[in-house]
Amino acid sequence: MGISEGETRPFPERVSPPAGDSGTTPGCGDGDGPADVRASARTDGRTDGAVDTSHGTAAAYREQVERLVRRLSETEHALQALAAGEIDAIVDPATAAPIFLCPAQEALARSEARYRDLVTRAPLIVSELSPTGDILFANAAVQTILGHPPEMVERRHYVDALVAPDHRGAAGALMRLLRSGDVTGVELPLRAADGSLRWIAWNSANRYDEQRNLMAIVLFGVDVTARREAEDAARRLAEEKVARARAEAANAAKAQFLATMSHELRTPLNAIGGYTQLLEMGLRGPVTSEQTEDLAKIRRSQVHLLALINDIMNFVRLEAGHVTFQIEAVRVCEIMEVIRSLTEPQVAAKGLSCHFEAHALDVTVWADREKVQQVLANLVSNAIKFTEPGGRITVECLASDREVALRVSDTGVGIPPEQLDLIFEPFVQVNRELKRPQEGVGLGLAISRDLARAMHGELAVESTPGVGSVFTLTLPLDGDALHPGDSGPATRSGRSAA
Repeated sequence: MGISEGETRPFPERVSPPAGDSGTTPGCGDGDGPADVRASARTDGRTDGAVDTSHGTAAAYREQVERLVRRLSETEHALQALAAGEIDAIVDPATAAPIFLCPAQEALARSEARYRDLVTRAPLIVSELSPTGDILFANAAVQTILGHPPEMVERRHYVDALVAPDHRGAAGALMRLLRSGDVTGVELPLRAADGSLRWIAWNSANRYDEQRNLMAIVLFGVDVTARREAEDAARRLAEEKVARARAEAANAAKAQFLATMSHELRTPLNAIGGYTQLLEMGLRGPVTSEQTEDLAKIRRSQVHLLALINDIMNFVRLEAGHVTFQIEAVRVCEIMEVIRSLTEPQVAAKGLSCHFEAHALDVTVWADREKVQQVLANLVSNAIKFTEPGGRITVECLASDREVALRVSDTGVGIPPEQLDLIFEPFVQVNRELKRPQEGVGLGLAISRDLARAMHGELAVESTPGVGSVFTLTLPLDGDALHPGDSGPATRSGRSAA
């Protein structure tokens, strides 16, 4: 409240100062002049409120009434001035001692300013709502937390000003709780100026009049968005752990099923192959040429089915990370010689030409010998499968400073550009048709790339439809092998596929 220094307001009677006093009392202002000390009670021992009728005359009675009315009016003005801070001091009627009001008023003003500053600077939202939900006051935290200036939300209904449409049902429920009594820890998201949602935990303290009618709702809101995001992240992590555990259990069940199926299928297929060989050898009696041809077809079908089962089992083991690698220094020329001997019958049977070109005959790679042979055999077999009779297949080795590239190229049908990114996916085949001359289930390239990457290498493809394809297997170079005088590297084994 404002304090007018050095100013006094008249009370009905002046208090005579004690003997030796100057008759004035210093004010609380800047020292411009003394302030009169006024009394609020008479000092002649009479009671102002009593009307004296002992005179027995109407004039005397009227005079007393008029004096009483004047005194009441003066007292009312004095009280108003006192409430407005316009009086510096009053006199205690019991002791005639002055009571200076200015220090108390200043202390009250400082206290009000302090608490106003606390509310304004508080890191939590402090607001006052009317019983209908209109925002009467909002502190600066509304802008700090939500980005809304306080003056932009005041005098508006809080639902319209701050609540997103999707949460207005919850906002209405909160308003009903607020009207019924104080709430603690009720969370409601508010819409920030940038359109995002901030979760606020609300506490309230209602103000009532003397008849217990609700006058206002004082709200205190704490931003708990970070806590809720952490809880959501923890919940998602827990759900992911459960899902991962279920997936691992399902994968283990699948692996067990496939292992059992593999055993159940391999056993009769091996028996078929064995008995077919016995019949071809004539151990069960003479075999005609027609029977020999039929036995050869049975034998090829048995080998084909066994290869499919092996592909499925290899893929499952790779997916489960159960494939081990015997990493060692492997000479490329030895691997190429093995691939040549394995594929010569297929090349000759289809009428193709296959050339093995080793530009670096003595180079070695740091890899698993069996897995490299498996990848190269699959690449050459695919080249044979998709190259028409009379075509050409080339297998070559190129060495750089850090890696070795084993390249298989053909003059086959090629791969459409839109399918280049798909051919390494499991069970994907180019030009898949019901009546297709090619065989397989589309796992060869997927397995080959996984094997290459597990050996810290890569398998890539370049292709032009109608011209042919080039598959390149890159593997880490064993640098020590390029120096005959140095000892070979140690062998590492038992590494699981990543």
